[in-house]
Amino acid sequence: MFKELTNRQLVAIVMLAISNLCSTVVVSCIGPIYPGEAKRRGMSEAQIGLVFGLFQLVMFISAPLLGKYMHVIGSKWMCIAGLQIASLAAIAFGTLNWIHDGFHFFWASLFIRFIEALGEACFLTASLAIKFDPFPFYGFMETVAGFGFTVGPLIGGVLYDNFGGFQMPFFVLGTLLLAATIPAYFLIDEVKDDFSEDPLGMFGMLKIPSLWLMVFAVVLCAISLSFLDPILSGHLQSFGFTHTKTGLMFFLCDGSYCLTATLWGVLLDRWNCNNFLMFFGSSATIVSLVLFGVVEKRLEWICISLAILGIASGALYIPSFQQCLDVVKKRGYDDSFQTYGCVSGLIQSSYALGGFMGPTVLGGWGCQKFGLRSIVLSIVVINLIFIFALLSFLTAKRFCTATTYFVDEAHSSIIIKESNRNSLETL
Repeated sequence: MFKELTNRQLVAIVMLAISNLCSTVVVSCIGPIYPGEAKRRGMSEAQIGLVFGLFQLVMFISAPLLGKYMHVIGSKWMCIAGLQIASLAAIAFGTLNWIHDGFHFFWASLFIRFIEALGEACFLTASLAIKFDPFPFYGFMETVAGFGFTVGPLIGGVLYDNFGGFQMPFFVLGTLLLAATIPAYFLIDEVKDDFSEDPLGMFGMLKIPSLWLMVFAVVLCAISLSFLDPILSGHLQSFGFTHTKTGLMFFLCDGSYCLTATLWGVLLDRWNCNNFLMFFGSSATIVSLVLFGVVEKRLEWICISLAILGIASGALYIPSFQQCLDVVKKRGYDDSFQTYGCVSGLIQSSYALGGFMGPTVLGGWGCQKFGLRSIVLSIVVINLIFIFALLSFLTAKRFCTATTYFVDEAHSSIIIKESNRNSLETL
């Protein structure tokens, strides 16, 4: 695989991987350090949640639009511009520590986070369009991004406690991102691809009823994970945790996700157990939430709940992509890169929507208005609704498969059986 790549391509892959790692770390490192700084300036939990959720909202809106018009802007220039914007925004976010007034701190946080999200959307959308055949670049970048989100809170906590305070993570990572724009100019080639308008496209996919069940699963997974972002550090405050220890608690959840993600992939490849894994993931999410916010608050219960939540989220999220692909292929979509792109865009947009709702509506405003216990119970109820919807879908699917009508005319029998098969595929 690597022998077929030129030295220039290898350097470009390493450069893009480091850029992707730094960009995801700088996005996720604020978990253990930002809420405390914001509360010291008088910000409410709703405002803190909005700062966390705005990033995903901008990604949800801008990423599909950037993907649609990337052939106009050019993948190379979109990638370089994204790196520059994201790096400068990251450095600017580190200067927030010098703003002591809560009102200006809040609005400056929102503005910089908005700009940073635009830069990230440009960089990620463009970088995933770059090809290094036969190297599996898309899967590699997704792995790097997952690792970055996993270690980001831990790196943020360590740098905060030991190497210069709030601004240090953003100055270091932002500078690395900015430096990456120089080799990117010389190493990245423009992707030349024939643009064609798919007559079906992503909007055609949204007309498939069963696809909405997968969207529901992804949104639910994102909500269950992201609602913790603005509240976990405050929830652990009674244990006297440092920012580093708080980062370790974030790492416990994300790390268990990464460790078990490969296992879920192997199970899917061998037994094609998409529905069972989603049922398990949602059920395990309920268990983790009960341990986190319903039973008596104890450190050991919180640790166990975060580990289970990471495992459960992988079981809920990972089968969704393959399930979506199977459904759309049955509805006439080609097994092509464009179809994969549409499904990937749909899944990413769904996750971004949940990533906005979790910290903003539930973790921020919801916990401030109704309390943590009520919000946790509401997410439990949403998971129960998903389980009911999944079981109803499987029951209807089995009923359609089992129903067969026998009539005298052979031709009529064939028509009825074909109708039953089509009704199953439209679920």
